[in-house]
Amino acid sequence: MNILGVNLSNNASICIMKDGVVDFYLESERINRKKYSNSIKCLLSYIDCDIDVIAVSDSYWDDSTKQLLSVIDLRKVTNMFPNAKVYDYRDRHHMTHAACAWYSSGFDDAVAIVVDANGSKIGEKIEIESMYDLPSWNVIHKRYFDQSNIGTGKDFEQCCIRHGWHYMDAGKVMGKASYGPSDCYNVQKRWEKKALELADLTDKNLILVGGCFLNCTVNYMLKKELGRKIYVEPISTDGGTSIGAAYLAKTEHT
Repeated sequence: MNILGVNLSNNASICIMKDGVVDFYLESERINRKKYSNSIKCLLSYIDCDIDVIAVSDSYWDDSTKQLLSVIDLRKVTNMFPNAKVYDYRDRHHMTHAACAWYSSGFDDAVAIVVDANGSKIGEKIEIESMYDLPSWNVIHKRYFDQSNIGTGKDFEQCCIRHGWHYMDAGKVMGKASYGPSDCYNVQKRWEKKALELADLTDKNLILVGGCFLNCTVNYMLKKELGRKIYVEPISTDGGTSIGAAYLAKTEHT
C-alpha cells in the first residue's frame, strides 16, 4: 500500500510511505526556494507511483488567502488520484507532529510534548501545547491560545516582529538571547521556564516536537536537568506533519 502524506501548512511537504516505510520526503522550499513556503504545487511532479491513501495535515490559518491556497492544493492532489482514500488530520495538527516523532523515536513508551505557535482550531479554540502519553495516545495536557497568555510560539513570533524580522525567524531570537539581558533574552528565559514546567508533568522519557523545540538551549537544559532519555524530532517544523499524517493513516486504517 502506498500512502501519500501531505502537509499544507508552512514548510509544505509531501511524504510517500510504501508498505509502512517512509520511502520519500520533500519540502517545497527545497524546490521553489521560498523559505517557509506553504504550497505543495511544485512537489506534485515528484510523486512517481500510484497512491492508495492520501493523509492530510494542516494548521489553523487566520489568513483567508492561505486558507484558499490550501484548499486548492488539496484538490489538485485528490484530482491526481481520484480513487485514493482521503484521511483528513487537519483537526489533529499536534497529533501529526507527535506521530512523526513517536514512530521514529525508538521508545516503547514515552510522553510527547508538542509546542508551537498554533496547531488546529478545535471549535473556537486554537491548540498551542499538547502532551500525549504514548503508545496509548491519552492526552495528559492541552492548552489553547488566549489573549492573556499567548503561549511560547506567539511570544517568539511577536519578538521577531518587534525587531523587524520575519515572524518565523525565531532562531534569531534564540541567537540574540545569548548576548545577555534584552527582549530576546526574556522570551528565551520564559520558554526555558515553561519547558521545565511541562516536563515536570510526567516522569517518563520525553519526545520533543513542534517548532518551539528547534531550540538547542532548551533541549540541552532539559537533558541536563531531568536526567531522562529525550528524543528531539529533527523535522520539528510543520514539514514533519506529512510524515505524521501518513503514520496515523497507516496505524488507524490499514
